[in-house]
Amino acid sequence: MNRSTTAILALALAAILFLSVNIFSTNIFRSARLDLTESGLYTLSAGSKRILAEVPEPVRLRFYFSEKLANQLPNVKSYGLRVRELLEEYANLSNGKVRLEIIDPEPFTDAEDEAVRLGMQAVPIGTGESLYFGLVATNTIDDRQVVPFFSREKEAFLEYDLTRMLYNLSDPKKPVVGLITGLQMNTTVSPMMRLNGGAQAWGIVDAIRGVFDLRALDMNQGIIPKDVDILMIAHPLGLGEQALYAIDQFVMAGGRALVFMDPFSEVTARDQQGGQRNQQRAIELASSDLEKLLNAWGVSVPTDHVLADYETSQQVNAGQGGAQRVVRYLVWLQLGGANLNPDDVVTADLGPIMTANTGTVLTLPDTDVKVTPLIFTGVQAMRMETNMVRFGPAPDRLLEMFKPDGEQHVLAARLSGKVKSAFPDGPPKGRKNTGHLNESAKDISVIVVADSDMLHDQFWLRQRNMMGQKMVVPIAANGDFVINALDNLSGSSDLIGLRSRGKSNRPFVLVQSMRLAAEQKFQAEERKLKKSLEKSTARIAELESRAQGAGGGGNLLTPEQAAEIKLARTQVLKTRKQLRDVQHNLNREIDGLEARLKFANVGLMPLAVAVVAAMLAVMGIRRRRRAAAARR
Repeated sequence: MNRSTTAILALALAAILFLSVNIFSTNIFRSARLDLTESGLYTLSAGSKRILAEVPEPVRLRFYFSEKLANQLPNVKSYGLRVRELLEEYANLSNGKVRLEIIDPEPFTDAEDEAVRLGMQAVPIGTGESLYFGLVATNTIDDRQVVPFFSREKEAFLEYDLTRMLYNLSDPKKPVVGLITGLQMNTTVSPMMRLNGGAQAWGIVDAIRGVFDLRALDMNQGIIPKDVDILMIAHPLGLGEQALYAIDQFVMAGGRALVFMDPFSEVTARDQQGGQRNQQRAIELASSDLEKLLNAWGVSVPTDHVLADYETSQQVNAGQGGAQRVVRYLVWLQLGGANLNPDDVVTADLGPIMTANTGTVLTLPDTDVKVTPLIFTGVQAMRMETNMVRFGPAPDRLLEMFKPDGEQHVLAARLSGKVKSAFPDGPPKGRKNTGHLNESAKDISVIVVADSDMLHDQFWLRQRNMMGQKMVVPIAANGDFVINALDNLSGSSDLIGLRSRGKSNRPFVLVQSMRLAAEQKFQAEERKLKKSLEKSTARIAELESRAQGAGGGGNLLTPEQAAEIKLARTQVLKTRKQLRDVQHNLNREIDGLEARLKFANVGLMPLAVAVVAAMLAVMGIRRRRRAAAARR
């Protein structure tokens, strides 16, 4: 057998071996995975695994995905693969309890008819065809959970949505959440009103109802139904002694509570517009007070101030007449990982939370209650009088007054420990004593948040156009925080930690810090420039006014006055040029750093691989040359 024949046989055997190994590994090691992503995108959390292990009966998953059509949309195709692989992970780890079916509902087929019947959302893709990308989960008694369409913007919540489907099918009984609120959350909106374009329930209402049995409570009678598991109190207004006593005894008896207070509810104030009388009424209704109970629980949420935080403040357009002028609004905050307690299950691995006109949760002196901060500002923060925001936004005024106190202020906290009743003398007049508790039977479990605007759609939801279809998607984790808190208070911990995983937005922290410093320096220069402009303008107007008076209505300037005006205008132009130069230099420094970081993250690895490959190639050539020389 010559060398040529031997080489051909070797290549053929290598190809056969390659195919055999691939087929063998595909079948034998089908469930073997190695997840090297930082967020563990392809690894189920411990909570998901526990829920899978406790699935009491078989669950059928039907994944409807128009794979052929998705080939025309690379972004949808890649996300479809991500969803499919995660569903396969559920099926692999379920010990046969979860059965996955992957269906491509081609046009005018029984599969497409079934997809429509089960609630899948068809999205036109511009070619006259419709794309399906959804999931139906059913159990043996035909309970059904549906994801009509997987939106990539909700990728961070993918595992939570899937695990919640399994959880709801396994345990249909939902904990009861009793809602006490002074907000117009439209909890009684009927499906018919929705279809007719009427009032809509807040998004947070729908989010809570997806997991809990939410019931709005009328506290006029001062009674909390016995089947309520958790109280959610949101911006309480006008609660009488009977209602306060009912809440007090609910907590004393071991009931859990999630409380949202507010020194100034922007949503409430906006709903009460129109006329001087209504404005005064809006101011009265914008502040909520529950101090009698909060003080007994070891904390206070004062209404005389709101928190301003430069580092986490949101940017708004303060321009007039259609002009764009972006500034920071110090009392609208976007609180990210550095402002969330990573050691508490409610806030661990949570995304940004948006708040407005937030107050402070203050720990009272000499209290035995354990107060655990959950959400807090940075050190570039201060307390501002509530009156600064009561009469409308004034971003520039807040920036002028801003002087950080160097402290971290608590926006939300968990309370635990034994407490005394807020009614030490027993029930209020007119109420029978049916077993008054003067001290909590066990450690209380209460979470207090010093803002209620965060519950409104404006601060965490946006309507997006997805291939011609309008979809509401979260832009912040406000809803997740509320569900996390209720989950934790209800005693269900398996779903905690599943939300906001796998975020694709990976900001450069150093670049953000530099940009923040640049903004602060620029705005400081801008304020100096404004003062200089005001002085110069006033001086010019004064000189021109004198000239007009001296000239009998004419515009006569002395040489000295003309020279002074010219000097002032020259100084203004010079200052503006200096300001532009400062901004340009800072932006150039930031852009240069971004370019270097992008090269290191995106270009350096391929370059390193290319260098290693070149080195190996050179080494191979040298070995072959040495071997050839040795044979000679």
